[in-house]
Amino acid sequence: MKRYIAFLLIMATMLSCKDFLEEKQVSTLTQDYYNTESGLEVMIKSLYVYARVKHEWDANGARLIETETDAYMTSSAPVARMTSAEYGTDVSRIAGNINNFLGSANSNYAPMGAYPHINNCNIALDQIDNVHPGMYGTDLAFSNERKAEVLFLRAWAYYLVSNQLGDVPLLLEPKREDNGIYYYPKTSLEDIYKKIITDVRFAYEHLPPNQSDYGRVTKWAAGHFLAKLYLNRAQAAGFQSSAEEHLRMLYKGSVSTDLDSVISVTTEVINGMGGESIGLAPDYWMLFDPEVAESTPHKEVLWSAQFDVNTSLNGRFGGNRSVNYHVGNYTDQTGVTRAMAYGRPFGTFKPTDWAYDNFRDKVNDSRYYKTFSYEYVSNMPPSTSTSYTWNTAAAAWWNVNKPDGEPTVSAGEKRILQDSRALIYIENQKEEALDSATVMSQPYQFMVRWIKSANTGKYYYRLFIDGSNMGLATTRNAPYLASKKYVDPMRGGSADEANFNSEAGTRDAILMRLAETFLIRAEAYGRKGQYGLAVDDINVLRRRAAYKAGESRPQVLAQWEPKAATLPAEERQAPYQSSANTYDKINVSMNHFTPGTPEATQEGYIPTVTTMADMFIHFIYNEKVREFLSEGIAWEDQHNTGILYDRVIYFNQMASDRSGLWPVATNTDNGNGQNGNGKGQMAKHHTFRPWPNAFLVQLTDENGNPLDETTRNAYQNPGY
Repeated sequence: MKRYIAFLLIMATMLSCKDFLEEKQVSTLTQDYYNTESGLEVMIKSLYVYARVKHEWDANGARLIETETDAYMTSSAPVARMTSAEYGTDVSRIAGNINNFLGSANSNYAPMGAYPHINNCNIALDQIDNVHPGMYGTDLAFSNERKAEVLFLRAWAYYLVSNQLGDVPLLLEPKREDNGIYYYPKTSLEDIYKKIITDVRFAYEHLPPNQSDYGRVTKWAAGHFLAKLYLNRAQAAGFQSSAEEHLRMLYKGSVSTDLDSVISVTTEVINGMGGESIGLAPDYWMLFDPEVAESTPHKEVLWSAQFDVNTSLNGRFGGNRSVNYHVGNYTDQTGVTRAMAYGRPFGTFKPTDWAYDNFRDKVNDSRYYKTFSYEYVSNMPPSTSTSYTWNTAAAAWWNVNKPDGEPTVSAGEKRILQDSRALIYIENQKEEALDSATVMSQPYQFMVRWIKSANTGKYYYRLFIDGSNMGLATTRNAPYLASKKYVDPMRGGSADEANFNSEAGTRDAILMRLAETFLIRAEAYGRKGQYGLAVDDINVLRRRAAYKAGESRPQVLAQWEPKAATLPAEERQAPYQSSANTYDKINVSMNHFTPGTPEATQEGYIPTVTTMADMFIHFIYNEKVREFLSEGIAWEDQHNTGILYDRVIYFNQMASDRSGLWPVATNTDNGNGQNGNGKGQMAKHHTFRPWPNAFLVQLTDENGNPLDETTRNAYQNPGY
């Protein structure tokens, strides 16, 4: 740690960030090189490598920003349960993640992480302000534009690291040599926000609306970020005197104009991007479809981390690692082998049950089926197929009940035929349980959350094809309905199926998009009591989410979704087209957050949320889950709003320590299965992370003397 908090990261090979960072091989770099205009340009471009931190190795960034929220969790049961060995101490797994996040090095790579990046930003700013080579000294507008980029990128690092830890050291001066002094007192979150808001305001005022080098931050990305910072400060303005320590720690200052600033800046961004009709992608899937998003990314994407099909340019972790973490196991006895189109089935992160249920209208809100990989097709020939076989009971049921034209089957035959449906998912409620004989007798794996015994009427939660228990804290990790937003058919640098085991993702990773700008403004309107304007912004996203007239729904929806029975008969027949725009079925009104209304009841608020003002805030974050599931903003958003703990303990069964909040199944599996109780150890102090012991033991006082144990303990966040 002594070597990598302080040292400058100047890489012998400057990594390319796709289109805009020209690869520059330099065998020997000296300070003189960075005193030139071209050298300073290379330095600033290299700072964009840090934009990748959310989507690198899961222990470096992805695990910290994605999971253990209301809607997303780690697939590993001990981590998802937030046990003390995984989560609760300064040497636990989460502390190791934070150690990497702060900045880490090994024998093969230079320091990387928040503080090495911040120091590099400080050096670049020093070069701009005090050396000002070439155009930096002759063209003030050019110099300010580059300075704006660096200030934005430094503020981004402070935003991410303070989200995790609260008060952190605020280092603003460059450090070019290791003097053995590691005196880094913490700065209050209030002062950190004053600084980063000032810096991002500068960026907003000096960046251009468009950049010819794709991936560089623009005025509109800076505006989006600035508005979010204003909103974060406003969200916590009332926490200064809270009786809850984890809420007091969120206090960032109280500025009466913050909500007005949010509305002003977001309005400028939305109008500058062309508003709803031009600024938003016309179809939700367009944002994530690799055939579209990689060749012609929509302008709705305000900023993204750049990766490249030339995997040698993608740095220490080999590219966008998020392409591996969201894919469940689709290969277990399915007749499906790993394929580029489906992704590598790491099964690292997964949605919670509530995440699926939060899509309140799966029939008319297209985001549900455009978010999840709901169906897989067998790609294995009969001779090598891993398909499970027909048993006697299932074969008999199928032969009696099969659709016209389907072949009869015999016990012992492989169920799943090549190029046929192999695996589908339905996430239903207990009261929507499907008949067990029907579910277990299809010529494919049918993963259904709730089934009801055809013989006994008993209810079962998540049974595998052999009748064994899966999911929650059982020994079998359920093959879950997974987000498809990161599926990358170019892993390893090409579409060659020989790359199916490659972890090297090549897709750009979305960091900010205009849809969120609308919801940021909506929240600000609602916090001011201007609910009608807030509803208008929410409905901008609902209009896009609706199925359009003539748009086809998936066959799985029409055939098996419980509420598909509400569709006209013709819409349940191939090609399953919607006869009309479904916006009138999913548009939002104030009733959705008005206590006592059917719409508010349907929204399923947690029991501590009883007023219109509180319901509105929770509706915004329900909607954010529907719009941004698995995009890496939920943890930081709910944390800054002060609602992370409450939403986790009521919605995330694996992390919750509460009893009786979930329906009970017959297959309780000695309490590890669905017995209605939470399985976890989530505590309020977990809404902030621990300072890792590996960091604390290397801190010193002003004179370079190691801190004693008492001082280190005072530095640590409460509860650890």
